[in-house]
Amino acid sequence: MRSITPVGRDARYGPLAMFLHWAMAALILFAWLLPQITDYVARSNVPLIIALHRSVGVTVLVLVLLRAVWRLISPPPALPAGTTQLIRWASHAGHAALYLLMLAIPVFGILFTWASGKPLAIWGLVEIPAPAWIDPDLRDTFREIHGLCANAILWLVGLHVAAALLHQYVFKDGLLDRMLPARFRTSRPHHKALI
Repeated sequence: MRSITPVGRDARYGPLAMFLHWAMAALILFAWLLPQITDYVARSNVPLIIALHRSVGVTVLVLVLLRAVWRLISPPPALPAGTTQLIRWASHAGHAALYLLMLAIPVFGILFTWASGKPLAIWGLVEIPAPAWIDPDLRDTFREIHGLCANAILWLVGLHVAAALLHQYVFKDGLLDRMLPARFRTSRPHHKALI
């Protein structure tokens, strides 16, 4: 059993990292929900919903690239002292998988759009025509990969949330506070927990 030292004040994410984290979480959930509601709206509204889904997806792609660059410039705080190697490995693997999926989902969505013979319209401001090298025969493959990755990220986000709650309420190491704005942080002191 190991004792975990609670996260200190200097081990928190900065405001930009927090903003990107929570904005992307909301956008990813919103992007996932949009296609789910197309069966429940008038057919005339479906193209608008799908256009919104694509624009949100491209926004997520831009934000994940920005987030990756920011992560290089401003590395995340270290895990609490005493965190086991297995938990460290799981944390790094989970974050790597999240980044991979946050990149793959919009990329395959864009490829699916182009393989369908449609230009990529972004927020009604920019329209990028399908490149000539996109093979229309890969349309269904791109769609399948896009959908599988989108469902996979929901499971992975669920594990991410479960791990954060485990740290907060079982390990009591204050790890969740690293990503919370000041007004949402727990005010009580954290106690050491054994794992």
